[in-house]
Amino acid sequence: MSILLNNNGYDNQTWYEQLTMLLPQKTVYRYDQLSSVDVVAEEIEYAVIWNHPAGDLQCYPNLKGILLLGAGTEHIDQDPTVPDLPIVRLVDPEVLKDMALYTLYWVMNLHRQYDTYREQQSQRVWQRHDICAPQDYNVTVLGLGAVGKEVAKRLQLNGFNVSGWDRFEQQLDGVTCYAGPDQLGTSLQATDVLVNCLPVTPDTIGFIDSTLLSQLPQSAALINISRGDVIRDVDLLAALDRGHLSHAVLDAFSIEPLPEYSRFWRHPNVTVTPHMSGATYARSAARLIADNILRIENGEEPFPLHQHPARIAASA
Repeated sequence: MSILLNNNGYDNQTWYEQLTMLLPQKTVYRYDQLSSVDVVAEEIEYAVIWNHPAGDLQCYPNLKGILLLGAGTEHIDQDPTVPDLPIVRLVDPEVLKDMALYTLYWVMNLHRQYDTYREQQSQRVWQRHDICAPQDYNVTVLGLGAVGKEVAKRLQLNGFNVSGWDRFEQQLDGVTCYAGPDQLGTSLQATDVLVNCLPVTPDTIGFIDSTLLSQLPQSAALINISRGDVIRDVDLLAALDRGHLSHAVLDAFSIEPLPEYSRFWRHPNVTVTPHMSGATYARSAARLIADNILRIENGEEPFPLHQHPARIAASA
């Protein structure tokens, strides 16, 4: 029996090589090569996918599991035809570490004003700038899932004053945690840097809007390592234009690649990176995929499981 592989828009070959090595008893078929390969739909037992064409998973009657090539679920959630099978997210500890280090770098950059010193170098200006102690520099993490917790922990271990907000109550050593809509405003009041780690769900699309941004102190900064759809771009640009926000570091956008016409490219107070804060690498993550396939084969529960919104609605 076989595995269908489709890392749509990203590297397929490395995943193919790693999965073939880890699961030699399985045949791996790349979705982009199916037209040139004689494959019977009944062969496919597992779909290892990212941004897969809607409706296609219905074509494989012996499918046992759907394994995502990323932690996000927005693509699979938008397909109402997904078979009622285990859907497994990919949460690679190596990716979480990378995202935490990316955030730490930019928090340090903002706190120590390194961009100012780079600009001074171009003008041959020798001038120091006063800064507060790290423990007085307030970083608020929106979303305390796996990514948010890793980010908050890394920042706290490096001496910053870290708080976090989530829809549900969370506990994290050394981090002040807020929960629910009633505590959102309180979590934002003293923020120097807001880090977005919220996933994309129907409740979080446009979550960071003019109302939320207005609750941040004057000259706060924003770092987005989640998804672009969580932010209302027009509201963010307005806050930057009027100086309410001092800077935005953006690694994810509602349209990717970021179009050339986007104002984010040329805004003086925006840093753009090409969705690289935590890239998923087959060299480490393929083992997680293989282990979950073996769990399903052995009648065990894979993890972390994702509940498709259509199923939640059906059971309500």
